Amino acid sequence: MAAFIAKQMIGSKLDSVKDIFEELAGDKKGGEEEEKVSAEDPELIEQRREEEERRRNKYAKMEAEREKVRQGIRDKYNIKKPEENQMIMPELDNGLNRQKKSPAQLAIDPDEDDFNPIKMATDLFGSVKESLANIPFPWK
Repeated sequence: MAAFIAKQMIGSKLDSVKDIFEELAGDKKGGEEEEKVSAEDPELIEQRREEEERRRNKYAKMEAEREKVRQGIRDKYNIKKPEENQMIMPELDNGLNRQKKSPAQLAIDPDEDDFNPIKMATDLFGSVKESLANIPFPWK
């Protein structure tokens, strides 16, 4: 209990000393107030916009130079430039990409692509039976 009371009495004084050091270091309170004031200054906003525009122009120029180098390498080694539409994967016609049908649509319009093992087995058995019937056996 005595420790709690001592902490309460001394803690507030330590917090004030801590705040003074933070202000001197420029950490919390002072920096936030300066940012609010500077963000409202129209000259500063204009300066930031111009710096951003210069930065974008600089990187656009660098990218153009890189593209020249890339094109030189492509010309030297007879490499075709990759097209962006080739990079995009074509849509595959599988169960994930196709539109799903409701049970009512399936009853009205059954797909021929559906896997029906019973129908396949009966068709196969019928074709084998017909081919065997046409073969003349000597023991008949």
